[in-house]
Amino acid sequence: MSGIEEVSGDGGVRDDPGLAPFEGGGRAILWGLVIGVIGLGLVIIGATIDPRQAAFSYLMAFIFWHTIAFGALVHLMIQHAINASWAIVLRRVGEGVATTFPILLILALPLTIGLDLIFPWTEPVGALPDHPDLRARIVHRGAYLNTTFFYLRAGAYFAVWILIAWLLQRWTLRQFEMDGGPGGPRGRSLAQAQRVLSALTLPLMAFVITFAAIDWVMSLEPEWSSTILGVYYYAGSALAFTAVLTLLSLAVQRAGYLEGIVTLSHYHALGKLMLVFVSLWGYFAFVQLLLIWLADIPREVEWFVVRTAGSWKVGAWILVLGHFGLSFFALLSWRAKRHRTSLAIISIWIITMHFIDIYWLIMPALYPGGARPHWLDLTSLLGIGGLLLAYGVWRFRGRPVAPVGDPRYERSLTFYTT
Repeated sequence: MSGIEEVSGDGGVRDDPGLAPFEGGGRAILWGLVIGVIGLGLVIIGATIDPRQAAFSYLMAFIFWHTIAFGALVHLMIQHAINASWAIVLRRVGEGVATTFPILLILALPLTIGLDLIFPWTEPVGALPDHPDLRARIVHRGAYLNTTFFYLRAGAYFAVWILIAWLLQRWTLRQFEMDGGPGGPRGRSLAQAQRVLSALTLPLMAFVITFAAIDWVMSLEPEWSSTILGVYYYAGSALAFTAVLTLLSLAVQRAGYLEGIVTLSHYHALGKLMLVFVSLWGYFAFVQLLLIWLADIPREVEWFVVRTAGSWKVGAWILVLGHFGLSFFALLSWRAKRHRTSLAIISIWIITMHFIDIYWLIMPALYPGGARPHWLDLTSLLGIGGLLLAYGVWRFRGRPVAPVGDPRYERSLTFYTT
């Protein structure tokens, strides 16, 4: 294959817009770099003024963007594992998000500087607040909650994410180069390799994300524990990424690519997928509250008491009514899911609610008495997000916008849903 020509079934040659390399995004890369550098520069300045606030703001922003990258990777793996054809035309956009893990790894390094400002278990036991239960639990979990093992686990998490994302994208790109067209034996073997890898490693991903949520969120308050935090973290990740995928697909299509490839049926399917994940997130949020309420263990109940008192109570109601209620009823509309502008507005709303969810999870560990928004929250969010945008678009440029080499690509083009 060369240019945008593909061998057709009758031996002729036809044009396929999916083979056109993406040449746009230059402005996005430039603005991403500018915003990223300025944002992180302001974070560094803020760290000299209020180190603890800067550390928490940076952690919150990092986890927000990590959930989207993780949601992208699991989305790709699930689509490969179940041999789904409808989302194939959206795969390259999803791969662009999933392959940002190397930059996320680099952006995680500053957290090592402020680790003792964020996690209480890094302090010597004698220096901890006079809270017998907290001290006892940290001593009991000392074999797990220590900086050396924390770094080793984080390195293992990123190794898994980077390797799987790299292999899935590499095999997709190699399908473009296969002799005999997408239906050839080599193209089919690469599709099978993606399916096998995804099916075998999806259980591993469940363990990895559970431990990552324990390390990065639960251990902020070691006296608290939740057996459902991992799946709650995943549900939010999957929902946020689906909204991001919708917006990115619309942007790429508006730039003149994916036209005639991604149809209203694909956007309708993304809307239905968001509805599923909104319901899943709401279910796990309710079950987490229900289990802790039924058990009535003071150290666990206190976590919710803090987050449903003072100004944090406003955040809790925003999540109940906005993140779940409004999103759920908006996505019930058939018309909204098949209207690009409406779906884009809903996607932006869901991403905003996801940010509030992450903020509500993390920042009460710093301000248990009530929410205190800070300018470092915004600069951290923009700094990390800008660099991820620049890197993701850069990796996407110069390569075909759709996985034309996949044997099921033609089936994805004709996907239709009502």
